Amino acid sequence: MHHIHDIETMREHRQVLIAEAENARLARQLKQVRRNSGKAHSGRMQLRAVLLLFTIGLALLFAVSAAKPVPADTTFTVTSTSDSSNGACDAVCTLREAITAANNTPGRDTINFRLSNTGEARTILPTSPLPEITETVTIDGYSQLGSSVNTLDKGTNAVLRVELDGSLAGADASGLNVGEAASNVVVRGLVINRFDFAGVEIRGSGTKVEGNFIGTDPSGTLDRGIGDFGGVLVKSNSNTIGGASHGRRNLISGNGDGVNLNPGAEGNKVQGNLIGTQKDGTSPLGNDFSGVVVIGGERNLIGGTRPGEANTIAFNSGNGVEVSFDVTGNRVSANSIFSNGGLGIDLEGGTENAQGATRNDPGDTDTGPNNLQNKPVLTSAVTSGGTTISGRLDSTATDPFVVEFYSNPSGGNEGKKIIGTRAVSTNASGSVTFTFTPSQAVPTGQTVTATATNSVSGDTSEFSAPRKVVAQ
Repeated sequence: MHHIHDIETMREHRQVLIAEAENARLARQLKQVRRNSGKAHSGRMQLRAVLLLFTIGLALLFAVSAAKPVPADTTFTVTSTSDSSNGACDAVCTLREAITAANNTPGRDTINFRLSNTGEARTILPTSPLPEITETVTIDGYSQLGSSVNTLDKGTNAVLRVELDGSLAGADASGLNVGEAASNVVVRGLVINRFDFAGVEIRGSGTKVEGNFIGTDPSGTLDRGIGDFGGVLVKSNSNTIGGASHGRRNLISGNGDGVNLNPGAEGNKVQGNLIGTQKDGTSPLGNDFSGVVVIGGERNLIGGTRPGEANTIAFNSGNGVEVSFDVTGNRVSANSIFSNGGLGIDLEGGTENAQGATRNDPGDTDTGPNNLQNKPVLTSAVTSGGTTISGRLDSTATDPFVVEFYSNPSGGNEGKKIIGTRAVSTNASGSVTFTFTPSQAVPTGQTVTATATNSVSGDTSEFSAPRKVVAQ
């Protein structure tokens, strides 16, 4: 329960009043001296003296104001699965009351959970949308007894004991709604499902969504999906969905889209997540549309080459990653993308074939999502002891690129396993040829694919057409 420190607050207020009164007194002296300053040299001296005192007084006022301590961080504890609200988060506190209390309390607050322990997840059923989050707060489902974070390299063994079920919350409700005024909000350790609009809707910057199951049941194996806008809907900048460490991995499955980056979503990171699988990371539990869709967002990073940053994006009914409209700088890197109903990566636009893949154009002058970056063309993949992949890239002239190479099971045309990267630069005609040998041989019969990312703009291409690995 939050207590206001009345004595400390009154003391600070009194100091400010004293400083203000002192400045008012000095200002009156200054006015009087100015009246008389033309009569004598001594008046000018008095003026200088009082000006000095006035300056000191202003400094005192600013110092007192600056010295005022930052409001203390406050922890609110949810003790009831009820959805009632009497305006106070006290001995009996609901999630609705805790969010309201945190919104009304300055500082970097925390909402913990101390629900009765039944050995299973406790379910909170809001009967209307929860309050918009307007202040910095960490909502920590892992504080509930019996919860534990993921420790696995692959999949997730996280145990989540707080479920936020939106089946009674009404139309257009999101599980948690981070408003524009909020920054650096953290949502972790929750099961969020069955909401009509989105699981977590983000309009504030610096939000972190980590270690949650979004769109599944608490076991991470059953579809309890969320509406068309999907698991996580991002409309702002500098947010992180997931992260490189094991404990930050989200499971985002069974929704409309998995992660939806809307207009205004710039400089976000989507990393380390399971998108479209069950908690084991290999069994299907796809989202109804795309795994990650970028609609109007720019300069976002989906995946990453450092350990733990790659997402698994699989079994989604639509594309693995979809980039739409004239947005640029969206890097798609090192993910495991496979078994999706559409393309592994789809840049919508240009001249497309029957599957929706965009044709390369001479000089790569076309525009559209990610500037419709041309993809590499793989000309051979031969295994004899090791594997040698040859190909070319035709794109913008004298630009640096990173080509990422992937292996797939026989017949695969996405990018299930990254096998390495190669930095290349095009010549004055916009062309470059390359060869690449991965550290481990790719078995014959499998396929290899590649993407190209412009190192300056950050635009990533679709996957190349697959090339079957053959014996020499």
